[in-house]
Amino acid sequence: MSNRLELIASFVEGGLGVADVGTDHGYIPVMLAKRGYKGNIIATDINDGPLQKAKQNLMDAECEDAVELILCDGLDGCKPEMVDTIIVAGIGGDAITGILDRAEWCAREDMKLILQPVTKAEILRYWLVNNDFVIKSEAQVEENGTVYQIICAAPGRDCRYMDAELFIGRYELIKSSPYFDRLLSKHIKRFALAVEGLKTTNREELLPWLGLVENILSELEMMLEWKNENR
Repeated sequence: MSNRLELIASFVEGGLGVADVGTDHGYIPVMLAKRGYKGNIIATDINDGPLQKAKQNLMDAECEDAVELILCDGLDGCKPEMVDTIIVAGIGGDAITGILDRAEWCAREDMKLILQPVTKAEILRYWLVNNDFVIKSEAQVEENGTVYQIICAAPGRDCRYMDAELFIGRYELIKSSPYFDRLLSKHIKRFALAVEGLKTTNREELLPWLGLVENILSELEMMLEWKNENR
């Protein structure tokens, strides 16, 4: 099992039930069932092919009776009363927000979200903090040379985020991560190149973005100074 999926599964606590959205091969449900998770385990996917693979993996692991497979888009076919934990991993942050947006019951006060965007994490964080969710914790894991961000959230009011924190996570939550310097360096390079490009562009419609991008770069560099001061 991959380190990424192992880490995602480690955030699941005992409770009513878990919905693994976009389960693909069903690895996380297999893992939870084999570890003796007592609540409901639901695995959804928009395509039948992955669900059939998940079914075979569950049979091979001798735990097919412990997991309910549902063919649906996101959480559309999931019964709210069966779960209090939602996992959405391996898709873009914008797609994750669409799934959560359609399932208003995910804002129930006992709900826990375990989210792992592969792209556009900034869109996901923005959606969470502007839709009355608190990002409780963040973790990072490396797999095949890529550092993935895992976001755990629950209903509630969060503090204000700097624009740069939407991209890499709130400083207080990630400053101790072994991947902090790597993520920060990656985004500093990214926004430094963006600033350079905007300053030399002939496309007038892009010029209004220059101030925002410069501000994000400044905030990233400020976080680097904070970290260096506390080494």
